[in-house]
Amino acid sequence: MIQNFRIGELAGAAGVRRDTIRYYERTGLLPSPQRTAAGYRLYDGSDLRRIKFIRSAQKLGFTLSETQTLLELQNSDTARASDILAVTLVKLRQAEAKVSDLNTMREILERLAAACPGDADKSECPILAFLSSDNPFESTELDNNRSASGVDTTY
Repeated sequence: MIQNFRIGELAGAAGVRRDTIRYYERTGLLPSPQRTAAGYRLYDGSDLRRIKFIRSAQKLGFTLSETQTLLELQNSDTARASDILAVTLVKLRQAEAKVSDLNTMREILERLAAACPGDADKSECPILAFLSSDNPFESTELDNNRSASGVDTTY
């Protein structure tokens, strides 16, 4: 037996808001549903599975456009695993770049925090000086890996 959901029921089962479902419909991520004689949207289990797929893809960092591509590959009769792998490897490289950027950010923040004498006057804290310098991350502003604030920003 096919279970039908109205929009509120589907939203609850999928853990999303009603406007999210409407947005997915408008953008083509979710097909337009059947309607009752009274005009209510009717969804089924495949719609629920599709929303869960979309949410899982988002949790892995895929954009909605990339998710649309994955859904198209999933529903394609000619797609190969290598097509899905290619999309995934691009996302992996993007994630690795973000991790590298976050590690750099953490290292700079750690150095700034370590260089700030917490019990001194704010004028002695290099954090504000670092943030106020024109281009604290550009190598032309660094002197032997020190920013204008005197904090080592080598990474």
